[in-house]
Amino acid sequence: MFNSSTFRTFTLAVAACVAFSSCSDEKEDDPSYNVPQTYNFENVSYTGQTQRIQMLDELDAYIKTGHDGDVLNAQKMKDMYANANNPFADASLNAATSKQLKNKTILTAQPVFEALFDDVAAASLSSGIPALEGLPGLLTTADGSKSYLVNGDGLEYAQVIQKGLMGAVFFNQAVESYLSAEKIGPAVDNTTVTAGEGTKMEHHWDEAFGYFGAPVDFPANTTGTKYWANYSNKVDAALGSNKALMDAFIKGRAAISAKDMEGKDEAAATVRTEWERLVAAATILELNAAKANIADQAKKSHYLSEAIGFAMGLQYITAPKLSAAQYQQVMDAIGTNLYETTADDINVAINIISTAYGMDNIKGQL
Repeated sequence: MFNSSTFRTFTLAVAACVAFSSCSDEKEDDPSYNVPQTYNFENVSYTGQTQRIQMLDELDAYIKTGHDGDVLNAQKMKDMYANANNPFADASLNAATSKQLKNKTILTAQPVFEALFDDVAAASLSSGIPALEGLPGLLTTADGSKSYLVNGDGLEYAQVIQKGLMGAVFFNQAVESYLSAEKIGPAVDNTTVTAGEGTKMEHHWDEAFGYFGAPVDFPANTTGTKYWANYSNKVDAALGSNKALMDAFIKGRAAISAKDMEGKDEAAATVRTEWERLVAAATILELNAAKANIADQAKKSHYLSEAIGFAMGLQYITAPKLSAAQYQQVMDAIGTNLYETTADDINVAINIISTAYGMDNIKGQL
């Protein structure tokens, strides 16, 4: 019988469940801290990341003067890479002597980029003459609107360097350094607040976000997006990268401030996964563009060079979904002589990447 005593006991049990939020339905509301709509937190600073983005801006702009027939100076590029001998037009970058691209480049890639500076300087000695297969020079689009400095194989060094450094510095530093256990793990201080920077853990997370190159209200605001955020916006319709990455960055920072380490770890794993997917998607994007312009060698070389630079980034993290053997298969398909790369070759490269990253259903939309 359901008597008054039984009813009283049932009522007390329900009250206890409500009071202590121990019932399963209530767990859906956890965690109990505010996650803002934008990257709007106290004590946020990623000045060093912004400065390195600006350094790449200047380095890239200098290299691209080679497209106008200018002869490039390899030492100047190396100085810009290492922030030595006041190489920048922006005096504030020269003054930031502790900030540079070189020492934030994954160690194994540093000699690769310095060799590329030597190579593009050597190619620029062609002094603006038209490029031919086997001879460096300026490769001009069929409509005459653009010219690109390429080597004898049709490789545009400017794009390989820019996209390569996006991977070897920005991507690598964000996911391999700032989102690592060494920077946001349990041994990292998340108690002592430094004015303007937050705790050590908060600051490290902010620095990872700084390398993404997005405004704090991205993707509602895409004005001023740089590098990875810019490419995220380009592939977002197919990949959904804008919301996935921005939500994870915001959730992770909020979780750190609320001492929710499980939430922080989940957000860090999402950033890593989604950013790697972005690198793969950007590579496919440029391969598709090369295939669409297969009859215009200048455009084909331009887009293939971008794809090569992006694909390099997939080497610069631990345990990528694209194995070393698969990466080599992609490079072999593209080939070393871009004059000879065919649409079939490009399809082979696309399919290897799309299969590795589960993008077969969207590869044609990138």
